[in-house]
Amino acid sequence: MTTVSPTRAPSPIPRHARSLAAMAVHVDVSLPLHPFTVTDLTRMVHAGILDDDEHVELLDGVLVEMSPQGESHAYAIRELVALASGAVLEAGLRLSVQSPLDVGSAVSLPEPDLAIVPATARDRHPSGALLVVEMGGTSLSIDLVRKARIYAGAGVPDYWVLDVDRGVLVVHREPVDGCYTDVRTLGEGQTVTAVGVQLAVPVSSLL
Repeated sequence: MTTVSPTRAPSPIPRHARSLAAMAVHVDVSLPLHPFTVTDLTRMVHAGILDDDEHVELLDGVLVEMSPQGESHAYAIRELVALASGAVLEAGLRLSVQSPLDVGSAVSLPEPDLAIVPATARDRHPSGALLVVEMGGTSLSIDLVRKARIYAGAGVPDYWVLDVDRGVLVVHREPVDGCYTDVRTLGEGQTVTAVGVQLAVPVSSLL
């Protein structure tokens, strides 16, 4: 006699997720679009239109959903914070973790996974980042293209993108006219030294 194992019923899709899926739109690129501005975003937050649990960031006038944080993503952030904390504080700088970064743009307010920034007043977002780091996952194409352009345009001198799947760190430097002119890929066994702070990070320590 053949025994058939019971099949587990699929978990119900949360109502919130279903509603978001139903709201997905396909934009006709020929339509003139009105970009959101940083001011618009600030007003929406203050008015309660955007809740604290809505993980979005403003990129080139568009509200983009931020990727959920996987285990490897969270691990890399924790390790980098541990490695950088001492040098950052000694230099009188600050670590900004998954928080808005002022890039001097009216239509972009990214929230990098980690940034080393000057100390900033409590009533404004930090600017003038010396180093920005993104932990690429499903957002890898955004990190390597759109965000690279945004950070280069802001003059961020050192931008790292960790590609956990490939086990590499893509280092962007020397921003010129909104583009990084020096892009290098480092793998396990190699170490990256930050430009603006005394920080050396073995790539393997983030993987």
